[in-house]
Amino acid sequence: MTQRLAGKTAIVTGGGRQIGFAIASRFAAEGASVVLAQRSEAEGAEAEAAIRAAGGTATAVSCDVADEQSVAALVDRAVDLHGGVDILVNNAGTGIAEHITDLDFAEYRRVIDINVGGVLLATKYAVRAMKTAARGGSIINISSIQGVLPLRQSAVYAGSKGAVNLITQQTAADLGEFGIRVNAIAPGYIDNEMMHGYHDLVSTTPGEAIAAAKRSIALGRLGSPEDVARAALFFASEDSSYVTGTLLLVDGGSQCHGAIA
Repeated sequence: MTQRLAGKTAIVTGGGRQIGFAIASRFAAEGASVVLAQRSEAEGAEAEAAIRAAGGTATAVSCDVADEQSVAALVDRAVDLHGGVDILVNNAGTGIAEHITDLDFAEYRRVIDINVGGVLLATKYAVRAMKTAARGGSIINISSIQGVLPLRQSAVYAGSKGAVNLITQQTAADLGEFGIRVNAIAPGYIDNEMMHGYHDLVSTTPGEAIAAAKRSIALGRLGSPEDVARAALFFASEDSSYVTGTLLLVDGGSQCHGAIA
């Protein structure tokens, strides 16, 4: 590793599993002190132990990103531990797959509170810490290809990620004067629990659904959490020092087809 994040402190929400863990692990390997925000204490502790075993610096903090006091405490903990916040990855998220006519409003509220409210709350408190330290910062919002292209039974999830895309652009415009960059990553078909769970819900033949997804991807394969982590490292490091307000599709070329399976 090149130690591109040496001396930096990074908060990764949903950092205990899947994409969040891949990002946290890559950041730690590049020299960052990582604060893992995870609602499940057990998953957070397991992720912390794994990163430390690999020689990285990590601290797990139990956090519900939809709860303002919990988010404020998370950022305070990061500042207490490491003196500030340099990088925030808004990765925590959830989704539902329901036809719009069957939508449960309570489920809608849960998705919006986590996917949109969580981004706004974590950004609010991390930016306060970044401005106090006066050394700039990088905020990386994990969106989704579903915020750009249509997918079946995804109105609520897609709407939440579309909101994240616009929040990214707006906050980039608002925070540039403080040296704080804000960018977003839109993963496509990533080979993880969430994607397979979606297909189990909307398809009677999940195996064929995955095969169809692969056929719709220009590169012909599913992505991995590490593919997303590499993109996040670019945005977190000085390699992207003149990039803000950008949405990067990490989707293997799904957008080449104008829609996804």
